[in-house]
Amino acid sequence: MKATFQLAKRMGNEQLSLNAKLVACGGWSGRDGAAVMKHIEELAKLGVARPSNVPIMIPVSRYLLTQEKNIEIQAQQNSGEVEYVILLTSDAMYVTVGSDHTDRELETFNVEKSKQACPKIIAEQAWLYEDVRDHWDEIILRSYATEGGERVLYQEARLDAIIDPDTLLALEGGKYRREGAVVFSGTIPTMRGIIYADRFEMEMQDPKLSRSISHGYSINVLS
Repeated sequence: MKATFQLAKRMGNEQLSLNAKLVACGGWSGRDGAAVMKHIEELAKLGVARPSNVPIMIPVSRYLLTQEKNIEIQAQQNSGEVEYVILLTSDAMYVTVGSDHTDRELETFNVEKSKQACPKIIAEQAWLYEDVRDHWDEIILRSYATEGGERVLYQEARLDAIIDPDTLLALEGGKYRREGAVVFSGTIPTMRGIIYADRFEMEMQDPKLSRSISHGYSINVLS
């Protein structure tokens, strides 16, 4: 799968093309054990089995990766998850914002299959990781969910709530740290529980450099 990004750098902008050779989704990757437990309990209420180890990495098919603004899925019970996303090329690491959209009904039976059942949405902009490394923890992740015409703030936290990119890429012996990898970080807790939304919007805000990356998509349930 090939993706194209508008790359915003400290010294001007350029276009970045990436040929995704693997896609993986992190899970239960919070730095704060209490926050991780909150998310585990949140999913447990939906019938999702508690993990035996945290954090985890789940590989998914490359064809799930998309930058579309409309997605089509089968599950009535589905939701997005805002995450930072690492993009690795042969000579640099980049970061963007994404959503590990998930089939919540299937998740109660098998977490890995639930990840495989929905698209993995990424924004059309990216930053060079070296440009944000020195203030990484100050960057903010945020999402909004629209249900029945009502748009609400769904998730919000600084990146110090999630393990950093180097720790994320070191999981499982570092096998995901390679050219062409697209790695989702794992999400942050919701503010009011899971919402099965009609539209999901995600944002990564850099207050130090006064810029942000955002992307939104509508959700069409085929069934």
